[in-house]
Amino acid sequence: MSPHRPLANDPLASTWSAGLRSALRGYARAHLPEPMVPAHFVVLPELPKLPNGKVDRASLPAPSAEAETPSDYVAPRTAVEARLAGLWQDLLGSDRIGVETGFFDLGGDSLTVLRMAGQVKEAYGVRVDLRRLFEEPTVAHLARMVGDQPDVAVSEAASPRGVAAQDMATDATLPDDVRPAASALPPASAPYRTVLLTGGTGYTGAFLLRELLERSTATVYVLVRAEDPARATERVRANLAEYGLLREGDAARVRGVPGDTGRPYLGLTPSTYRELAERVEMIVHNAAISSWLVPYPKIKPVNVLGALEVLRLAGRTRVKPVHFISTTGVYPGHRGARTWPEERLTVADGVAGGYRQSKWVADNLMTAARERGIPTHVYRPGPITGARATGVCSADTFINHLIKGCLQLGAYLDFDMAVDLVPVDFVAASVAHIALGGVREHGVFNLPGAGALDMNRIFELITECGYRLRKLPYDAWYGELTDAAARGEDNELIPYLPLFGPEGPAEEVGFAGSRPDFDATHLSAALAGSGITCPPVDRDLMGRYLSYFVSTGYLPAPDGDAPDTQPGPESLERTTMTTSTPEASSSTAPAPAPAPDPSARPATDAVPDFPMPRAHPLDPPPAYRQLSAEQPVFRVRTPRGELVWVVTRHEDARAVLTDLRVSSDPKSPGYPSYISGDTPLPPGFFLNQDPPDHTRLRRLVTREFLISQMERKRPAMRRVLDGLLDDLQAKGPGADLIGGLAFPMAATVMCELLDVPYEDKSVFITLTDTVLDRSSTPEQAENAAGELMAYFDLLVTARKRAPGDDMLGRLAEQEANGTLSHDEFVGLVMLLLLSGYDTMAQMIGLGTATLLEHPAQLADLRADPALYPRAVEELLRYLSINHAGLPRAAVEDLTVGGQRIRAGEGLLVMLNAANRDASVFPEPDVFDIHRASPQAHVAFGHGFHKCIGLTLARVELTTVFAGLFERFPTLGLGVPLTELPFRHDMVLYGLRELPVTW
Repeated sequence: MSPHRPLANDPLASTWSAGLRSALRGYARAHLPEPMVPAHFVVLPELPKLPNGKVDRASLPAPSAEAETPSDYVAPRTAVEARLAGLWQDLLGSDRIGVETGFFDLGGDSLTVLRMAGQVKEAYGVRVDLRRLFEEPTVAHLARMVGDQPDVAVSEAASPRGVAAQDMATDATLPDDVRPAASALPPASAPYRTVLLTGGTGYTGAFLLRELLERSTATVYVLVRAEDPARATERVRANLAEYGLLREGDAARVRGVPGDTGRPYLGLTPSTYRELAERVEMIVHNAAISSWLVPYPKIKPVNVLGALEVLRLAGRTRVKPVHFISTTGVYPGHRGARTWPEERLTVADGVAGGYRQSKWVADNLMTAARERGIPTHVYRPGPITGARATGVCSADTFINHLIKGCLQLGAYLDFDMAVDLVPVDFVAASVAHIALGGVREHGVFNLPGAGALDMNRIFELITECGYRLRKLPYDAWYGELTDAAARGEDNELIPYLPLFGPEGPAEEVGFAGSRPDFDATHLSAALAGSGITCPPVDRDLMGRYLSYFVSTGYLPAPDGDAPDTQPGPESLERTTMTTSTPEASSSTAPAPAPAPDPSARPATDAVPDFPMPRAHPLDPPPAYRQLSAEQPVFRVRTPRGELVWVVTRHEDARAVLTDLRVSSDPKSPGYPSYISGDTPLPPGFFLNQDPPDHTRLRRLVTREFLISQMERKRPAMRRVLDGLLDDLQAKGPGADLIGGLAFPMAATVMCELLDVPYEDKSVFITLTDTVLDRSSTPEQAENAAGELMAYFDLLVTARKRAPGDDMLGRLAEQEANGTLSHDEFVGLVMLLLLSGYDTMAQMIGLGTATLLEHPAQLADLRADPALYPRAVEELLRYLSINHAGLPRAAVEDLTVGGQRIRAGEGLLVMLNAANRDASVFPEPDVFDIHRASPQAHVAFGHGFHKCIGLTLARVELTTVFAGLFERFPTLGLGVPLTELPFRHDMVLYGLRELPVTW
């Protein structure tokens, strides 16, 4: 018997469940575009459970369409309606179809409606305009569309998601009560002690909060939908962690406030409202529903009425400056060139779509409030994209959905329109700098990017990063998209089909030939002297964004071979390998010497030996810089006699690591084998594999290392750390920090992550050291690798017999469904454990020694623990423990740094040298935890092979260093730095021992 049948036999329960379904559907429709509203709501008296307490999904009833009531049903009135209703019956499995009942109410979804459109095309020979159909998905409307009678309800020129300009003007009239209260105190002067931020659990909000915390000492209240302040604060912290922005010490200055921007009084209790009215000195209003698909009436409560509630709060008790995040989308759409000044909006005609119209209204409300005495400031950024330094990007934006959808389709639309992409960290830094500086003379700031990109150029940059994409005329692209969707193929653009039609995109997307210019005079004046600048979105920055999306699993890795639509090899080299120097651009510089022949090869007797000696234990070999000054890419001879090209410049390193003409596979001809030797790598060791195997295997574990998941492991890491520090303290006042802390800490974290018995640590530590020791004989390395494989084979086999809800359990499911072979499973687990423990152990040891060698920097850390994340980034840059280089082999001819590399030749990318590149890091040999952008380092690699465990590393290192120096404030080196035993002969540089005292 179906578990939900009892409801049908109980009239009261049946009535209640019907009301609940109606309420849930109404709520979903108020917050989601129609295609995303769930087709079915099934009400159960209770959820079926497994013995372990989890939901038994297999026992859940299959969703079914909810029957129409007699009052809802309207029978077909024409032959066309009857035929179309029959098609719907077959698709939806329903006994009858009312012509005025919505397709989605009957159980349809986005894919089903596309299959239905394909059947209509076969029956009537017309292509259904899906954009129009999604607006009114009924048989009656569809019948008019295929020609039964003229459709006067839908106009191609108007967006059904929007309202008339007159209605916008009416909503933009500021109510009389929105003004400073008669008893209100004047605005506080900067620096502010308290700030209220709305929208702090979104993408832009996370970066705004980070900048407000970094640029002030203010306590920041963040309005959040939550049950209580503790849960509100946790949501804020989790959001910061999701984007790598959570810092030690944030808890002391961040206050989560339960509320709702879309409700009166911001959803606050009376006491909380009064408290904020009294305490808050400045407001940053960022909260908004930003979906392009939601109609104006549904978006109005949050985007418009919420802005009014913020303004009301700003006028209570004390007048508060309000800084409102608007958008350049408030300017009317147009064809051709047009300049938009930083002033109050006046023209509503041409502002299309619910989102843009709601922001236009709120923007006007803000500028009107300024005239009444509330000091408002409006910021109008272009489409917001990822962070400049890290590439961290929100997937939930139209431009990124468009990119993914085109990649899934294998083609992009030829659409001539300028897009002004703006990095999120530039927006956040600009707003925070201006807002924290006090009330400004000007109230409106345009925030455009460094230069508009044509839509086609965006996709050209993507193809230059290695993705296969065809450029299609719009009608052909639209046809392929709808055909693919009708076949049931997954595509990110299906919910956006209302924005596309056979003739062209909707106005919300933009006009062909549009060339807007956003005047930024006010912005430039406000940022003068701040050092805040906006970089152009070029191939390097686009590559950073794509690499981030690959690392999160949102996008696949580049395909491999270059498609026909990509630039030829010569063009690709010009865009990926820069050979110019700063001097070359000077008009007064002397004529340059003749360029070296890129195909020239150095005489073999002039080739230096590799590896090269260090002059200082914490610095890379000085020969790297000396040789690269003469020739950016130079050749060396490895201990095995191989001639290999060495890449040391930051720019060249990033280019090589994203170039598909370079392979990571040791079986490729020319691959430098002095590191890997002759020991074959096991299947699943995707670190040394190329797409598509690399992509397939990496995707299986990418989501296991999300920032939020790693942050949740921080308390457990701290407990492990505290136990190890207790043991050290009991044995003190001196110890070996490598054996007593670094190795056991790193090994324990990885053992717990993979559920590996900690007592087995001596097995994999000893065997791994043998494999990674460059002085091991081939026989020793091969025997150690074989024993490691045997150990992990036993481990994986045991876990498959008793799978759990953890990483290994989920990988076991992948093997069971055929996605992963047993040998790949073994190799994958081996890679994760070995890559995670030794790297962390060496970073803990070297990082501690480095901090102890720089007592002034360590004193700053102790005084301000919030600096630990920045210090970790600088340690990663400064130390770069991979001193053996990343080996690669050219599979096609290419040019790197002006040097021609032939197919079949090997390369070593020296990350430690690239991270000391003076063109990227000023005074690169200086260790400085206050460095402006240490995250630009390549210590984790770059591109689609970038270290998958980087979030784990950052969480673990910040936890260890903060706890260690808190516990031992007098910690010092037991011997001088130069007398420490360094691991010069290992693949990973580090220390064999680190004697310390306290």
